[in-house]
Amino acid sequence: DFIGDDLAQMWIAQDGTVRAVNPEKGIFGIVEDVNREGDPYLMDCLRGDGTEVIWSNVLVDDGVPHWAGNGEPHPDHGLNFQGEWHEGKKDANGKEVPISHKNARCTLLCSAIKNHATEANADPAGVPVKVVTYSGRDADTMPPVWAAKDNDHGVAVGASIVSAATATEIGASGVRRQPWANAPFIPGPLADYMDTQFKFYNNPALSKEGKPIMAGLNYFLTHADRGSDGKGLLGEKRDVKVWLGWLELFAHGDVEALDTPIGYLPKYEDLKKLFAGIDKEYPKSLYDKQFALYIDKIVERIELQTEAYSKEENLPPQLFEVYTAQKAELSALKDKHGPIVQPDQLS
Repeated sequence: DFIGDDLAQMWIAQDGTVRAVNPEKGIFGIVEDVNREGDPYLMDCLRGDGTEVIWSNVLVDDGVPHWAGNGEPHPDHGLNFQGEWHEGKKDANGKEVPISHKNARCTLLCSAIKNHATEANADPAGVPVKVVTYSGRDADTMPPVWAAKDNDHGVAVGASIVSAATATEIGASGVRRQPWANAPFIPGPLADYMDTQFKFYNNPALSKEGKPIMAGLNYFLTHADRGSDGKGLLGEKRDVKVWLGWLELFAHGDVEALDTPIGYLPKYEDLKKLFAGIDKEYPKSLYDKQFALYIDKIVERIELQTEAYSKEENLPPQLFEVYTAQKAELSALKDKHGPIVQPDQLS
Protein backbone atom coordinates (compact mmCIF):
# COMPACT_ATOMS: atom_id res chain seq x y z
CA ASP A 1 0.00 0.00 0.00
CA PHE A 2 1.06 3.62 -0.42
CA ILE A 3 0.41 6.66 1.76
CA GLY A 4 1.12 9.46 -0.72
CA ASP A 5 2.70 10.09 -4.07
CA ASP A 6 5.37 12.72 -3.74
CA LEU A 7 5.85 14.54 -0.43
CA ALA A 8 6.64 13.52 3.13
CA GLN A 9 6.70 15.95 6.03
CA MET A 10 8.88 14.27 8.66
CA TRP A 11 9.52 14.85 12.36
CA ILE A 12 10.84 13.07 15.46
CA ALA A 13 7.97 11.98 17.69
CA GLN A 14 8.05 11.87 21.50
CA ASP A 15 8.56 8.09 21.41
CA GLY A 16 11.84 8.53 19.52
CA THR A 17 10.58 7.40 16.13
CA VAL A 18 10.60 9.26 12.83
CA ARG A 19 7.07 9.86 11.63
CA ALA A 20 5.69 11.40 8.46
CA VAL A 21 2.52 12.65 6.84
CA ASN A 22 1.71 13.37 3.21
CA PRO A 23 -0.20 16.66 2.91
CA GLU A 24 -1.65 15.89 -0.51
CA LYS A 25 -4.89 14.20 -1.53
CA GLY A 26 -3.85 13.27 -5.05
CA ILE A 27 -1.06 12.12 -7.30
CA PHE A 28 0.56 14.09 -10.11
CA GLY A 29 2.54 11.35 -11.76
CA ILE A 30 4.56 10.83 -14.92
CA VAL A 31 2.52 8.38 -16.96
CA GLU A 32 5.16 7.04 -19.37
CA ASP A 33 5.60 3.27 -18.88
CA VAL A 34 2.57 3.03 -16.60
CA ASN A 35 0.99 -0.28 -17.64
CA ARG A 36 -0.94 -3.28 -16.35
CA GLU A 37 2.15 -5.25 -15.43
CA GLY A 38 3.76 -2.60 -13.26
CA ASP A 39 0.80 -0.52 -12.05
CA PRO A 40 -2.40 -2.61 -12.16
CA TYR A 41 -4.34 -0.57 -9.59
CA LEU A 42 -3.50 2.75 -11.21
CA MET A 43 -4.41 1.33 -14.61
CA ASP A 44 -7.81 0.31 -13.25
CA CYS A 45 -8.41 4.01 -12.59
CA LEU A 46 -6.93 5.28 -15.85
CA ARG A 47 -8.82 2.80 -18.00
CA GLY A 48 -11.88 2.08 -15.87
CA ASP A 49 -15.06 4.05 -15.23
CA GLY A 50 -15.79 6.40 -12.35
CA THR A 51 -12.39 8.06 -11.78
CA GLU A 52 -11.86 11.69 -12.71
CA VAL A 53 -8.42 12.10 -14.29
CA ILE A 54 -6.66 15.23 -15.49
CA TRP A 55 -4.26 14.48 -18.36
CA SER A 56 -1.40 16.48 -19.82
CA ASN A 57 0.91 15.93 -22.81
CA VAL A 58 -0.62 12.61 -23.87
CA LEU A 59 -1.97 11.65 -27.30
CA VAL A 60 -5.75 12.00 -27.60
CA ASP A 61 -7.73 10.19 -30.28
CA ASP A 62 -11.52 10.11 -30.22
CA GLY A 63 -11.46 11.39 -26.64
CA VAL A 64 -9.22 8.56 -25.37
CA PRO A 65 -5.73 9.30 -23.95
CA HIS A 66 -2.73 7.20 -25.04
CA TRP A 67 0.87 7.29 -23.85
CA ALA A 68 4.21 5.63 -24.48
CA GLY A 69 4.88 2.38 -22.65
CA ASN A 70 1.29 1.59 -21.65
CA GLY A 71 1.46 -1.89 -23.21
CA GLU A 72 -1.58 -1.24 -25.39
CA PRO A 73 -2.02 -0.79 -29.15
CA HIS A 74 -2.07 2.89 -29.92
CA PRO A 75 -3.69 4.78 -32.82
CA ASP A 76 -1.67 6.01 -35.77
CA HIS A 77 -2.95 9.59 -35.46
CA GLY A 78 -4.39 12.08 -32.97
CA LEU A 79 -3.57 15.26 -31.07
CA ASN A 80 -0.57 15.48 -28.74
CA PHE A 81 1.83 18.04 -27.28
CA GLN A 82 2.92 19.14 -30.77
CA GLY A 83 -0.56 19.36 -32.27
CA GLU A 84 -1.71 17.06 -35.06
CA TRP A 85 0.24 13.83 -34.86
CA HIS A 86 0.61 10.78 -37.06
CA GLU A 87 2.80 7.71 -36.98
CA GLY A 88 6.29 8.58 -38.22
CA LYS A 89 5.89 12.35 -37.84
CA LYS A 90 9.23 14.13 -37.45
CA ASP A 91 10.14 17.45 -35.85
CA ALA A 92 12.18 20.30 -37.37
CA ASN A 93 15.40 18.41 -36.60
CA GLY A 94 14.25 15.26 -38.32
CA LYS A 95 13.68 13.39 -35.07
CA GLU A 96 10.57 11.22 -34.83
CA VAL A 97 7.90 12.69 -32.54
CA PRO A 98 6.70 10.18 -29.89
CA ILE A 99 3.03 9.69 -29.19
CA SER A 100 3.39 11.39 -25.79
CA HIS A 101 5.83 13.73 -24.07
CA LYS A 102 8.41 12.37 -21.61
CA ASN A 103 6.70 14.54 -18.99
CA ALA A 104 3.15 13.42 -19.80
CA ARG A 105 1.21 13.18 -16.55
CA CYS A 106 -2.00 12.04 -14.95
CA THR A 107 -3.64 13.66 -11.91
CA LEU A 108 -6.25 11.93 -9.76
CA LEU A 109 -7.31 11.39 -6.14
CA CYS A 110 -5.13 8.94 -4.21
CA SER A 111 -8.24 7.45 -2.60
CA ALA A 112 -9.44 6.27 -6.01
CA ILE A 113 -6.52 3.82 -6.21
CA LYS A 114 -7.19 0.43 -4.62
CA ASN A 115 -3.91 0.12 -2.72
CA HIS A 116 -4.00 3.60 -1.16
CA ALA A 117 -3.89 3.56 2.66
CA THR A 118 -6.51 6.31 2.94
CA GLU A 119 -7.03 6.03 6.70
CA ALA A 120 -3.31 6.22 7.45
CA ASN A 121 -2.97 9.13 5.04
CA ALA A 122 -5.60 11.09 6.98
CA ASP A 123 -4.08 10.44 10.42
CA PRO A 124 -2.44 13.65 11.74
CA ALA A 125 -0.16 11.49 13.92
CA GLY A 126 1.46 10.27 10.73
CA VAL A 127 3.02 6.87 10.14
CA PRO A 128 6.36 5.53 11.44
CA VAL A 129 9.23 5.67 8.95
CA LYS A 130 11.36 2.51 8.96
CA VAL A 131 13.27 2.97 5.69
CA VAL A 132 14.44 6.03 3.73
CA THR A 133 15.64 5.37 0.18
CA TYR A 134 17.46 7.43 -2.44
CA SER A 135 17.21 6.38 -6.09
CA GLY A 136 19.47 7.14 -9.04
CA ARG A 137 19.87 6.21 -12.70
CA ASP A 138 23.26 4.55 -12.74
CA ALA A 139 24.13 2.22 -15.61
CA ASP A 140 27.45 0.83 -14.43
CA THR A 141 28.47 1.37 -10.80
CA MET A 142 26.12 0.87 -7.85
CA PRO A 143 24.06 -2.29 -7.15
CA PRO A 144 20.25 -2.41 -7.22
CA VAL A 145 19.97 -1.96 -3.44
CA TRP A 146 22.35 -1.31 -0.56
CA ALA A 147 21.74 -0.27 3.04
CA ALA A 148 23.85 2.28 4.86
CA LYS A 149 25.95 1.15 7.82
CA ASP A 150 24.96 4.13 9.95
CA ASN A 151 23.17 7.44 9.58
CA ASP A 152 26.23 9.44 8.51
CA HIS A 153 26.74 6.85 5.79
CA GLY A 154 23.03 7.17 4.95
CA VAL A 155 23.26 10.93 4.43
CA ALA A 156 26.28 10.31 2.18
CA VAL A 157 24.21 7.84 0.12
CA GLY A 158 21.66 10.57 -0.56
CA ALA A 159 24.34 13.17 -1.26
CA SER A 160 26.02 10.85 -3.78
CA ILE A 161 23.08 10.05 -6.05
CA VAL A 162 23.76 10.38 -9.78
CA SER A 163 21.71 10.06 -12.96
CA ALA A 164 22.72 9.14 -16.48
CA ALA A 165 23.71 12.14 -18.59
CA THR A 166 20.51 11.61 -20.57
CA ALA A 167 18.05 10.44 -17.98
CA THR A 168 15.70 8.85 -20.51
CA GLU A 169 18.39 6.85 -22.27
CA ILE A 170 19.38 3.44 -20.95
CA GLY A 171 23.14 3.17 -20.66
CA ALA A 172 23.85 6.80 -21.51
CA SER A 173 27.49 7.78 -21.12
CA GLY A 174 28.50 10.16 -18.38
CA VAL A 175 26.65 11.05 -15.20
CA ARG A 176 25.05 14.07 -13.59
CA ARG A 177 25.31 14.60 -9.86
CA GLN A 178 21.82 14.68 -8.35
CA PRO A 179 22.15 15.23 -4.57
CA TRP A 180 19.28 13.43 -2.85
CA ALA A 181 17.66 13.20 -6.32
CA ASN A 182 16.18 16.51 -5.23
CA ALA A 183 18.67 19.19 -6.24
CA PRO A 184 16.18 21.64 -7.87
CA PHE A 185 14.11 21.72 -4.69
CA ILE A 186 16.81 22.30 -2.09
CA PRO A 187 15.82 25.57 -0.36
CA GLY A 188 18.97 27.56 0.24
CA PRO A 189 22.68 26.71 0.44
CA LEU A 190 23.57 23.06 -0.11
CA ALA A 191 25.75 23.07 3.01
CA ASP A 192 22.79 24.07 5.19
CA TYR A 193 20.60 21.35 3.68
CA MET A 194 23.27 18.70 4.23
CA ASP A 195 23.94 19.87 7.78
CA THR A 196 20.23 19.56 8.52
CA GLN A 197 20.28 15.98 7.22
CA PHE A 198 23.20 15.00 9.47
CA LYS A 199 21.61 16.67 12.49
CA PHE A 200 18.15 15.19 11.89
CA TYR A 201 19.23 11.57 11.43
CA ASN A 202 21.71 11.76 14.33
CA ASN A 203 19.38 13.63 16.68
CA PRO A 204 19.74 12.32 20.27
CA ALA A 205 15.93 12.34 20.52
CA LEU A 206 15.87 9.36 18.15
CA SER A 207 15.67 6.01 19.89
CA LYS A 208 17.82 3.11 18.72
CA GLU A 209 14.73 1.40 17.37
CA GLY A 210 13.41 4.66 15.94
CA LYS A 211 16.33 5.36 13.61
CA PRO A 212 15.28 4.45 10.07
CA ILE A 213 17.38 2.32 7.76
CA MET A 214 18.82 4.54 5.02
CA ALA A 215 19.47 2.97 1.64
CA GLY A 216 20.29 3.45 -2.01
CA LEU A 217 18.32 2.08 -4.96
CA ASN A 218 19.44 1.78 -8.57
CA TYR A 219 17.19 0.20 -11.21
CA PHE A 220 19.35 1.11 -14.18
CA LEU A 221 22.30 -1.30 -14.30
CA THR A 222 22.73 -2.57 -17.85
CA HIS A 223 23.90 -5.86 -19.33
CA ALA A 224 26.59 -4.08 -21.35
CA ASP A 225 28.13 -2.46 -18.30
CA ARG A 226 28.22 -5.69 -16.30
CA GLY A 227 29.98 -7.90 -18.85
CA SER A 228 26.87 -9.54 -20.26
CA ASP A 229 25.99 -10.28 -23.87
CA GLY A 230 22.41 -9.15 -23.26
CA LYS A 231 20.93 -5.77 -24.05
CA GLY A 232 19.05 -3.23 -21.97
CA LEU A 233 18.55 -3.30 -18.22
CA LEU A 234 19.69 -6.01 -15.81
CA GLY A 235 16.18 -6.35 -14.47
CA GLU A 236 12.70 -4.95 -14.94
CA LYS A 237 10.23 -2.65 -13.25
CA ARG A 238 8.56 -5.22 -11.06
CA ASP A 239 11.91 -6.10 -9.44
CA VAL A 240 11.41 -2.97 -7.31
CA LYS A 241 9.03 -5.02 -5.15
CA VAL A 242 11.92 -7.33 -4.30
CA TRP A 243 14.42 -4.58 -3.46
CA LEU A 244 11.89 -2.83 -1.21
CA GLY A 245 10.79 -6.16 0.24
CA TRP A 246 14.36 -6.94 1.22
CA LEU A 247 14.77 -3.54 2.88
CA GLU A 248 11.62 -4.18 4.90
CA LEU A 249 12.98 -7.52 6.10
CA PHE A 250 16.39 -5.98 6.85
CA ALA A 251 14.83 -3.09 8.79
CA HIS A 252 13.01 -5.57 11.05
CA GLY A 253 16.08 -7.77 11.54
CA ASP A 254 14.58 -10.70 9.62
CA VAL A 255 17.52 -11.17 7.23
CA GLU A 256 21.29 -10.88 7.48
CA ALA A 257 23.41 -9.01 4.95
CA LEU A 258 26.88 -8.90 3.41
CA ASP A 259 29.07 -6.25 5.06
CA THR A 260 30.90 -4.21 2.38
CA PRO A 261 32.69 -0.83 2.20
CA ILE A 262 29.65 0.76 0.52
CA GLY A 263 27.12 -0.70 2.96
CA TYR A 264 25.08 -3.86 3.49
CA LEU A 265 24.11 -6.01 0.49
CA PRO A 266 21.41 -8.69 0.34
CA LYS A 267 22.28 -12.37 0.28
CA TYR A 268 21.27 -14.43 -2.73
CA GLU A 269 18.98 -16.91 -0.97
CA ASP A 270 16.90 -14.11 0.57
CA LEU A 271 16.41 -12.42 -2.80
CA LYS A 272 15.61 -15.73 -4.47
CA LYS A 273 12.72 -16.25 -2.04
CA LEU A 274 11.42 -12.73 -2.66
CA PHE A 275 11.58 -13.17 -6.43
CA ALA A 276 9.61 -16.42 -6.07
CA GLY A 277 6.94 -14.30 -4.41
CA ILE A 278 6.49 -12.36 -7.66
CA ASP A 279 6.62 -15.59 -9.72
CA LYS A 280 10.00 -14.88 -11.22
CA GLU A 281 13.14 -16.96 -11.52
CA TYR A 282 16.27 -15.32 -10.15
CA PRO A 283 19.44 -17.13 -11.27
CA LYS A 284 22.62 -16.84 -9.25
CA SER A 285 24.42 -15.57 -12.36
CA LEU A 286 22.14 -12.51 -12.47
CA TYR A 287 22.66 -11.85 -8.77
CA ASP A 288 26.42 -11.97 -9.27
CA LYS A 289 26.24 -9.43 -12.11
CA GLN A 290 24.01 -7.08 -10.15
CA PHE A 291 25.85 -7.19 -6.82
CA ALA A 292 29.52 -7.55 -7.80
CA LEU A 293 31.55 -4.57 -6.61
CA TYR A 294 33.43 -2.85 -9.43
CA ILE A 295 35.99 -1.24 -7.16
CA ASP A 296 37.60 1.17 -9.65
CA LYS A 297 34.22 2.52 -10.76
CA ILE A 298 33.06 3.06 -7.18
CA VAL A 299 36.31 4.83 -6.29
CA GLU A 300 35.98 7.05 -9.38
CA ARG A 301 32.48 7.95 -8.25
CA ILE A 302 33.69 8.83 -4.75
CA GLU A 303 36.45 11.00 -6.23
CA LEU A 304 33.91 12.73 -8.49
CA GLN A 305 31.76 13.59 -5.49
CA THR A 306 34.73 14.60 -3.33
CA GLU A 307 36.05 16.99 -5.96
CA ALA A 308 32.65 18.56 -6.57
CA TYR A 309 31.77 18.95 -2.90
CA SER A 310 35.22 20.37 -2.11
CA LYS A 311 34.21 23.44 -4.11
CA GLU A 312 31.22 24.07 -1.83
CA GLU A 313 31.60 26.26 1.23
CA ASN A 314 30.99 25.16 4.82
CA LEU A 315 30.06 21.55 4.07
CA PRO A 316 29.82 19.26 7.11
CA PRO A 317 33.06 17.28 7.59
CA GLN A 318 31.15 14.02 8.13
CA LEU A 319 30.64 13.67 4.37
CA PHE A 320 34.36 13.66 3.62
CA GLU A 321 35.01 11.33 6.55
CA VAL A 322 32.61 8.79 5.03
CA TYR A 323 34.24 9.12 1.59
CA THR A 324 37.76 8.73 3.03
CA ALA A 325 36.84 5.63 5.00
CA GLN A 326 35.09 4.04 2.02
CA LYS A 327 38.05 4.63 -0.27
CA ALA A 328 40.45 3.05 2.20
CA GLU A 329 38.23 -0.01 2.67
CA LEU A 330 37.70 -0.39 -1.08
CA SER A 331 41.44 -0.19 -1.69
CA ALA A 332 42.05 -2.95 0.85
CA LEU A 333 39.34 -5.07 -0.75
CA LYS A 334 40.89 -4.60 -4.19
CA ASP A 335 44.32 -5.62 -2.86
CA LYS A 336 42.77 -8.81 -1.52
CA HIS A 337 40.37 -9.81 -4.33
CA GLY A 338 41.15 -7.69 -7.40
CA PRO A 339 39.17 -4.93 -9.16
CA ILE A 340 35.90 -6.90 -9.41
CA VAL A 341 34.72 -8.47 -6.16
CA GLN A 342 31.98 -11.10 -6.33
CA PRO A 343 29.39 -11.42 -3.55
CA ASP A 344 30.69 -14.88 -2.61
CA GLN A 345 34.05 -13.29 -1.78
CA LEU A 346 32.33 -11.02 0.74
CA SER A 347 30.57 -13.71 2.76
